[in-house]
Amino acid sequence: MSTNEKEYFGPLTLHQKSEFPTIFKSDEHIDCSCILCEEIFILPACEKQLLTHLFMEHRLVIADVNQIADLNGYLKYWRLRFRDQSLPYFCTTMLLDNKPDGTKSKNEEYYLLSDVLPEDKELRMNLQQTRLEKLLQRHQFEREDKNYVRECLFCRFISTTTRAAYLNHLYEKHNFHIAKPDNLIFIDELINTIAQKLENLHCIFCEGLFKDRTILKEHMRKKGHKRINPDNKEYDRYFLVNYVGDTAQSKTNQKLCSNKNQNRTTQKIKRDCEVDSNEDSDPEWSEWTEENGPLITCLLCQHTEMEYENVLNHMMQQHEFSFTDVTNGLDFYHKIKIVNYIRRQIHLQQCFSCDTKFDDLKNLQKHMKDMRHCTLVREKWDQPEYYFPTYEDDLFLCFIQDDDESWWSSDEQEVNKRNSMSDSISKEMALAVLND
Repeated sequence: MSTNEKEYFGPLTLHQKSEFPTIFKSDEHIDCSCILCEEIFILPACEKQLLTHLFMEHRLVIADVNQIADLNGYLKYWRLRFRDQSLPYFCTTMLLDNKPDGTKSKNEEYYLLSDVLPEDKELRMNLQQTRLEKLLQRHQFEREDKNYVRECLFCRFISTTTRAAYLNHLYEKHNFHIAKPDNLIFIDELINTIAQKLENLHCIFCEGLFKDRTILKEHMRKKGHKRINPDNKEYDRYFLVNYVGDTAQSKTNQKLCSNKNQNRTTQKIKRDCEVDSNEDSDPEWSEWTEENGPLITCLLCQHTEMEYENVLNHMMQQHEFSFTDVTNGLDFYHKIKIVNYIRRQIHLQQCFSCDTKFDDLKNLQKHMKDMRHCTLVREKWDQPEYYFPTYEDDLFLCFIQDDDESWWSSDEQEVNKRNSMSDSISKEMALAVLND
């Protein structure tokens, strides 16, 4: 079956489920006004509609929305600021040859609001810092509150003291270890989530569905599934360390350095989180070492390797596809496009040479090998939309470089050349956002 109709999807991840785009998302429903008109949207349910409205009606794009700790607070701030000055004063202006509905038109103005503007960057940092301080308050409450009442997940015991005592009971009496209490946050919600899975007869670890509670308990006991799955992104928001990772830390370092009390607070979080790295910590989490680090996935199948050269060799031997030969003579950005194009086609189970679509990956691979269709048509892959990764966690992209490896050079002339090249593709990237 052949198709020329373009399909849209994403963002995707290669090795993990991505049900929560960011741990800063909140399920609390908030009425939020558009920053440029009076239309009301309910966050987070209507976030996509809000962003679409900003683009279609006001030609405004907000960069890195998922990295904003408090979108409602962010929009309130800019609503007030836009009363004083127009969009071009704060935003990067882009001239495109399309109207928002896709109609061709020369030099249409669009606006990008991003942390390139120092004021915007400081706002994002402040919102994130405020969010972290609220999390600390919640964490302290959960540690000190002695009126936590909850029935055990596995027996009739009712805890009436602290959350730590409840978690210790689960571990000591039922060998169910989540993590050390000091490393967790939103414990009530976490326990409710686990309880709901058990009530629905789902295994906590593998999410398998069982006929009755007895069979489920036996499965969890025999398989060692009396624990949460560290690969399940659903649980990320319950571990305090995820809120002070590299992204949050790098954006708050300047403010923390100028405030010793806040710096001690962040260091305290780190110390609490590092306690769980000893021999008594949850073995499933403590096994995350370099040996179990990120994997590079083949462009044409699900095979993974730790080394980039091994992936290239695998593609040559198993798929008769030489990424090196195909991209010979192309620059860095063209190689990026090719990888993202191939990823998209393989995700859609569609031949990247003739666009024939298949019901499963094996038939697609057989077709491409038999028909020698591991060739690329430039008109298909050389599109601005492929500047953007098909998969958010695609490690293959990290190993792409120019053939002369000049991109490693720190020579000033080479840096200027790179900056010039980045500027020249900004219009293409903006068009990709527009088309999406």
